[in-house]
Amino acid sequence: MKIDRRNLLTGGALLGLAAATVPAEAAPDAKPPRTPSAALKKAAVYVPGYMPEYAFANGKPVDQNRRFTRSIRQADGIKRMITRVGMDGSIRQTLLPVNAHDVEIAPDRSIGVLCGFEGAEHCSFDPETLEMSGMAPSFREGWRGGGHAVYLDGGKTVIISERSPKQQARGGLEHLHGRLTIRDPETLKIRESYSTYGVDPHDIRLIDNDRYIVAANYGSVISPKTGEHTVPRTVVEASITVVEVSSGKLVDKRKTGAGRTELRHLAAGSLDRIFAIQSTYGSASEDARQRSADGVAYDSDQSSEPGHNYLSAATLKYDALRKKLSRMGDRQATRLMQHGLSIRYDERHDQVLASYPSSHQLMVFDGASGGMVKRLDTRSQGLRYPCGIAMLPDGRHYAVTGYWENMFVFERGSHRLVRELCRYPLFFGHSHITSA
Repeated sequence: MKIDRRNLLTGGALLGLAAATVPAEAAPDAKPPRTPSAALKKAAVYVPGYMPEYAFANGKPVDQNRRFTRSIRQADGIKRMITRVGMDGSIRQTLLPVNAHDVEIAPDRSIGVLCGFEGAEHCSFDPETLEMSGMAPSFREGWRGGGHAVYLDGGKTVIISERSPKQQARGGLEHLHGRLTIRDPETLKIRESYSTYGVDPHDIRLIDNDRYIVAANYGSVISPKTGEHTVPRTVVEASITVVEVSSGKLVDKRKTGAGRTELRHLAAGSLDRIFAIQSTYGSASEDARQRSADGVAYDSDQSSEPGHNYLSAATLKYDALRKKLSRMGDRQATRLMQHGLSIRYDERHDQVLASYPSSHQLMVFDGASGGMVKRLDTRSQGLRYPCGIAMLPDGRHYAVTGYWENMFVFERGSHRLVRELCRYPLFFGHSHITSA
């Protein structure tokens, strides 16, 4: 067998995979040490899986197992896994034919969406059975999924971010602006669309009782030589944009920079509480310099692709009412902000939670000031490469998932690990999660 980074990553894990991927009804009885509260008994966390080619079940690859491929046609070139981690201890998994990045579930739990990223399609699914409900293309020919979605009207409408065809920057940037497609939640048929007023949109959030939608726009463009993105990125205009949902009008736009730092993800509670994650790729030598003080042996970054080295990039707080942009945390925290990924706002405690898998960090910030509340190296508790973050439906806990495996649950406010609510399935690589 060829020995490469992925084989090293998965070698020890694959031996126990068959048991981990069997649906709840076929798995041996294994009850968690403590029964979840009534508010969590029917709750679940949903995790897209990037690399199902490393997954096996019942002694065969999952893409040859009919339990996993019911929604896959022979012509489908893309397959991604979705895992439903029930708080009752159940695990359900299947494959769906979309280049999934994020997953969202409607507030009424009637439907879910796997958001295509840099791909041509999105799909909807049943949150309980994971059976595919519908599939639809991106905005127009050549357009690419932006990777994220939000639900309106309790689940009667879904909005998905979309990216324009890959083009070079020339003159004005309007030809590079993305779209927000307003769709039927089940068929994903487009009802209407608005501009994001930014280049290559990605994460989106609703605020102020769904009056506004906030978008994080990467701002990067392709190389004129290769027709693809390069490392480091060429960023012409990273930005935060605020769009009025009812009209599609631009309410506010804050450019966060040009050069090589993209703006990728965000959380928001209101116009004065918008929190955005930046990302910077660098060379191998730059990465070596930033790790030069790490005297204990470490492995290559398993949450990144080869050649994509994440450098430190400050997480930002933007107050759109006062037009004020500021850095969050302190100097030490900024040094560890490598591969900022998921970010969530806890309105109850006015706190912001963010994951940085390349440095194994989970950080908590004060929502009002942006100051550091708590910084946790999750390796100390047994979780490597923390990626996804989701607030659980009981209002008391949140989940954090490791890139390849394991889901840890923490108490909101205190950030105490609740070991008896943790679960330990394999995900096969992911970025974001959601719960319902």
